[in-house]
Amino acid sequence: MRAAGGHGARRVCRALRDHPDPARLRPALQPVNALALIAPLLERLAGELPATAPQGHNIVGAQIAIGSLFSIHILIAGLVSGAGELGPAIEFLGFMRQRRGYDRLAHGLGRFITYYFSFSSTIAILLITVLLVGFWGHFWTTIVTIAWWPLFIEAWTFVLQVSLAYIWYYTWDPLRGFKGLHMAIGGLLAIASFLQVYMIDVVASYMLTPTTPQNPIRLVLNATSYPLTVHRTVGNLAYIGFVIGAFCAIRFVRAKTVQDKAFYDWAGSFGLLWGISMTLLQPIVGYSYAKEIQLHAYGSWYKMMLGTLSPVFLWQITLLGLMFLTATIYFARRLRTNGARGAGLLKVMAVGLVLTTLLAAQPYHLGFTYAAVASAGLDRPFWEGGLINPLGSMIPWKVLALMSYTLIAIAAVVWYLRGLPGVVWGAARRGEQRLLMLMAVLTILMMVTMGFIRENSRAPFLISGEMTIQGQQNVQPTVSPSPSGGG
Repeated sequence: MRAAGGHGARRVCRALRDHPDPARLRPALQPVNALALIAPLLERLAGELPATAPQGHNIVGAQIAIGSLFSIHILIAGLVSGAGELGPAIEFLGFMRQRRGYDRLAHGLGRFITYYFSFSSTIAILLITVLLVGFWGHFWTTIVTIAWWPLFIEAWTFVLQVSLAYIWYYTWDPLRGFKGLHMAIGGLLAIASFLQVYMIDVVASYMLTPTTPQNPIRLVLNATSYPLTVHRTVGNLAYIGFVIGAFCAIRFVRAKTVQDKAFYDWAGSFGLLWGISMTLLQPIVGYSYAKEIQLHAYGSWYKMMLGTLSPVFLWQITLLGLMFLTATIYFARRLRTNGARGAGLLKVMAVGLVLTTLLAAQPYHLGFTYAAVASAGLDRPFWEGGLINPLGSMIPWKVLALMSYTLIAIAAVVWYLRGLPGVVWGAARRGEQRLLMLMAVLTILMMVTMGFIRENSRAPFLISGEMTIQGQQNVQPTVSPSPSGGG
């Protein structure tokens, strides 16, 4: 381009500004069609993706995907359900004792429910609409057909639970002058939370101990429905207590004011006390649940106690001992921090729990397979050339260990409560806060372990004795030949 009168910078700029088509002076760019770029990728995907869902062909992948997401869902949903049941109880306790700390803690649980229920709901929707339909479509169709009424009730109790949770939380200040009405809303929330979990437990228990599917009453009252519901309800209540302790430990470390430190110190101790008190019921509840499995699903019970899952069961009972031990050490350290009475005896109890845990963790079979133990002699201990460890037997040693766990933990709770009048809230050390965080980690490991044992005890079945994991095949009953002469 030439500028009239010369090629000075000012003349060139004026010529550029006055050009009739400025777009022609820009760098040359060729238009690119985005569809042309992604079309080869779409064609490749169309050739590689199957026309239908996997439907159980990749069993390992399905188990990993569904098992992992179910574990995450249960860990979050268990907290929400536990908070929905514990929060109203704490509010009522604060009203009866006229202590603002309880009201603040209950209000915090309401905030937690409204914030975090959506996470567990999102995972549940992903499981139901994508993974279960895609990997185990035949199973999901069958279980929905059989358990339609429990799932229908569960859906509406979930809607009721969410609605009541929002009402309970957002009317906290407006209904402060009508505390009875507000606590009634909280009571309805606790009932809805329990019913929602109960309906899910009906489906889960049916998969282990199925009954006549045409009878809804027998479906709801199957052999393991009641013990599983009690076991999971107590577990959720303990779980939320331990997580309260861990959350308050983190907030205590970050607190700036004396008032906040005092509150989070007290709330962390309260959460641990509540969680360990609920856990004290689990040896009895868990034993009754295992007994029902033994009576009505012996194959699953055998796999848990003597078969391939027995090492995982040993890990579970060891985890229980570690939980009681960690709580007892916290009690001793917290009393010692303020010089309150009882710390020395709690240390002795901790030693007793260490010895009890070592007894509980003893394996009965010292071989990798049951066949190896049988070939070495089922009735011979290891010092006589066999592969039997008598100290690892369920009766009496495992039962004795469970009884010792319970008695020592009860004594530790009582002794800690006796020493609480000498505790100054807000003076805790970081060591106690680490123990509270450790308790939450141990509880999460315990819940994942229990879920793994329960779900894998049915293998190779999705519905025990009725439908296998391999290809989701229905099991046909074997017809015995009629005896000769029979009509």
